[in-house]
Amino acid sequence: MIEQLKEIIGATFGRGENDNNKAISARQKLILKLVIGTIVLIGFGLVILVQEKNKTYAKKNEPIEMTTTKIELPDTTIDTEKRWREHFENIMAVQKEEINERLKTMESAQDQLVAKANSAIEQELSKTKEKLKAAQEELTSASLDLRRVAGEEQERLASVPTHHNAMSVQEFEQEIEFDRPKSAANYIPEGTYFTGYLLGGVVVSTAISTPDENATPVSIRLTGRGNLNKANKTDIAKCSIMGSAYGDLSSERAIIRLEKLVCERDGLYETSKIAGQIFGPDGYNGIKGTVVSTSSKHIKNAMVGGLISGLSGSAKGQEGGVISGSGLISTKKKGMGDMLSQGALTGTSNAGEKLADYYLRQAEAMSPVLTIPSGVRVNAQITKGFFVGEINTHQKIKQAKQ
Repeated sequence: MIEQLKEIIGATFGRGENDNNKAISARQKLILKLVIGTIVLIGFGLVILVQEKNKTYAKKNEPIEMTTTKIELPDTTIDTEKRWREHFENIMAVQKEEINERLKTMESAQDQLVAKANSAIEQELSKTKEKLKAAQEELTSASLDLRRVAGEEQERLASVPTHHNAMSVQEFEQEIEFDRPKSAANYIPEGTYFTGYLLGGVVVSTAISTPDENATPVSIRLTGRGNLNKANKTDIAKCSIMGSAYGDLSSERAIIRLEKLVCERDGLYETSKIAGQIFGPDGYNGIKGTVVSTSSKHIKNAMVGGLISGLSGSAKGQEGGVISGSGLISTKKKGMGDMLSQGALTGTSNAGEKLADYYLRQAEAMSPVLTIPSGVRVNAQITKGFFVGEINTHQKIKQAKQ
């Protein structure tokens, strides 16, 4: 077949008019055979295609058989109660195993702690025994030394002549009173000091009766613990002191006495009556102030009244008299004008004298005052120990004085 195709192609393109009739007829037959074969193949393919389409159409038109499937629900095939019971049993088994493991761990840890504690106790006991043994040896040696020294002292005293004194030995043990030890947690002893400042300014009188009758209240805010023991947990920053002040004109200082300590603790207030003194920023007792005299105007008014009294007395003059030849003195009779002028002068003199006395008494009452500004830094020192919350401190001081 291939050879025939080569001959056809060569005859078509390479040969010309020299080809014979046989070759032409052969070529035509071959072309015819090829056309016929092609047509047969196409027809065969069409037949196969039609058959496939018919089969597909037949399958589509066939009736569909309906099949029923029975579906079983979980509640009919599974016992839920049994499954839940098994589930909880598994959980309880796991928890039981975990608890057992923890118990074993705790028992082992407890055994280790007990073993450590026993070993520590044994070590402490051994150390204590050694210390006791050493102490016994020291006591034994000390007792031997004491006996030796006592024997030597007795021998020395026996060898030296002694002179008996006529005075007898007196015992004072019954008259001695010992102080009971106090806990530093809630007791503030004498000599304790705190740091703070004045909350307000102070104006104090320097009169003689001021310390006992007309003392001025003073408020002090505490800021520092000072030398208070660390065992005392009182928060001094939440405390304030109330005191009384009076003025000392000779030193120009305000003397402040401590009276109450007020502290806040856990939303509650504790008040303690205290006794103490205040030291100023210069380190001296009291606080240096400025002297202000308020009696000068009263002294001026008293001087004016005395001057009026003196002028009125000198203006009255003396009554005139005439000495006769017989030696008799006769007075001149006064007129109404003379009597009125003399009475006015006498009244003015008495009024001026009374006015001068009044202003002198006012000047005596108006003694000088000392002024101190607010915010002055001070140190408050306790002079009588007290327990926090104690209110009979002043009574103890009075009883001790009596």
